[in-house]
Amino acid sequence: MNWSDIKAFIDNFRTDQIMQSLEAWNVGALSANPWFLGGLAAVVLLTYFLGMRAISACIVGVGGFMMALSWAVARGTGPEGIQGGGLYMIIGGGAVAVGLFIYLLFIKSE
Repeated sequence: MNWSDIKAFIDNFRTDQIMQSLEAWNVGALSANPWFLGGLAAVVLLTYFLGMRAISACIVGVGGFMMALSWAVARGTGPEGIQGGGLYMIIGGGAVAVGLFIYLLFIKSE
């Protein structure tokens, strides 16, 4: 592996390429997909009631971040996304996801 291979790999993580990938994967539609929402809720409840609190907390954290990202991408990227509230969605949704994660993993432990 040489420097050009490393540079080509790191170029995949540029913001414009990440946003293009998220839009190509149709991440903005996750917040309106009932199968995704129901599946996520079912998996969280199943792991929580089976006593796997750490796994449930991780799923809530990742799923919450995916929902916040979905809402932010649906609002748009760039200046129009900031004016449409996309920035507030990602910050607020991320804070709620992290709060639920901390609550389930550390505070609610029995």
